[in-house]
Amino acid sequence: MKAPLNPKTDSRRIEVVDALRGFALLGVLYANIPFGGNPPIESVYDDTIHFLYNFLISKKFITIFSMLFGFGFYIQFSRAKEKVTNFKSYFLIRMGLLFLIGCIHSFVLWNGDILMSYAFGGVFLLLLRNWSVKRLVILAVVFNVLLTGATFIGNTALGWAVYDYDFAIITDLAMTNSYWEYLRINWITSPWVNFLNDMPLTLFFTFGNMLVGMILGKIHFFSLENGPKRLKRWFVGLGIILGIPASYYFHLIMTGNLELDIPQLWVPFAILIGMLFQSLAYITMFVELYRAPIFKKVLSGFKYVGKTALTNYLGQTVLYLIVIYHCSNLFQLYGKLSEPETYLLATLFFIFQAITSYYWLKTWKQGPVEYVWKKMSYSKLKTTINYGQAI
Repeated sequence: MKAPLNPKTDSRRIEVVDALRGFALLGVLYANIPFGGNPPIESVYDDTIHFLYNFLISKKFITIFSMLFGFGFYIQFSRAKEKVTNFKSYFLIRMGLLFLIGCIHSFVLWNGDILMSYAFGGVFLLLLRNWSVKRLVILAVVFNVLLTGATFIGNTALGWAVYDYDFAIITDLAMTNSYWEYLRINWITSPWVNFLNDMPLTLFFTFGNMLVGMILGKIHFFSLENGPKRLKRWFVGLGIILGIPASYYFHLIMTGNLELDIPQLWVPFAILIGMLFQSLAYITMFVELYRAPIFKKVLSGFKYVGKTALTNYLGQTVLYLIVIYHCSNLFQLYGKLSEPETYLLATLFFIFQAITSYYWLKTWKQGPVEYVWKKMSYSKLKTTINYGQAI
C-alpha cells in the first residue's frame, strides 16, 4: 500500500505563481463587484470604464485564475509522485470538499461561485494527468474554443437558453432587505439550478483553462530561470496581435453594438482564441516583470493574497454582502455609488486583504479556509485508509 500524504505544508511553493494568483484575484474582484441601481448613478467616466472593463478585465482574470488551478493540480500530482502517496484518493476527497465549500458559497452567499466548477473539472483532470502535452493542447482547444464558442452561439443567437424567471429580480437580489428573500432569489437565479442554461458554457470554458494550466506546468512555464523563452515571446506577440481585436469585438457584443447574425458566427471563436492569448500574455508579462528586482518589489505584494487565495476569494463575497448588498441591513451601498467609486472601493478592499494576509502569514503558513480544507482532506484520507485496512 502506498504511504499517505504528509499533511505538512509544502515549503517549495512557487513565489511568482502565488503573486500571479493574487494579481488574478484583484481582477476577479473588479469583475465581480456589484454595481447598479434603478437608475444607477452615472458619471462622466462610465463609457471609458465600460470599454476598459471589457477590453482589459472581463473574462481575462477568471481565465488566469482557472489556469492556475490547473497548474496547482499538476504541481500536487508531480510532488505526490515523488513522495509515492495516495494522491488519487486524497485529490478526490479534496475535490469533494471543495465542491461542498462551493455549494455553501453558491447557495448561502453568492451565486457567482466558481469553486464548484473547479471541483467538477478537477475530477476529470485526474483522468488526464498522464496525457502528453500535445493531446492536452488539442483537448484544451476543443473545450476552450470549439465547445465554449458553440455553446455561446447556441445560447445567444439560437435561443437555447430559456429562463423561467424574470431577469428583473437580479436587482431585487441586490436591493432586498430580507436575507431570506435574498436566499430565495439566489436559489431561483443560481446557475446550478438553471444547469442546462448556464453551466455547460461555464464548465467548458473553465475546464479548457484548467487544461491550459496543466500544460503550463508540464512545460515548466513558471521556471524563472529555464522557462520556455521562445514560447513566452509568442504568447506576448499573439496576445497583442489577436487579443486586442478580440477584446474590441467582445466589447462591441457586450454593449449591443454587434449582433451575432449568421455571417458573424465565426466571431465568438475568434474572440475566444484572442482572449486566451491575451490572458497568456498577461501571465507572461507578469512572470517576466517578476524577474526584475525593481518590479518584483511591487509585484511581490500580491503573493500574500495569492497564498491565501481561497480565503480571500470568499472574503470578497463577504464584502459584496455586508458592504454593498442590502440584505445585511448594514452599509447598503448598492445604488449609492457611481461606477468609479465602486472600483475605488474594490481597490481599497484588496489593499485591506493584502495587509491582513501579510500579517496572518507571519503567524500561520496558510489561510484559515485553506487550513480547514487541507485538514479535513487528510482526515478523510486517513479514515478511508484505515477503513480499507480494516476490511
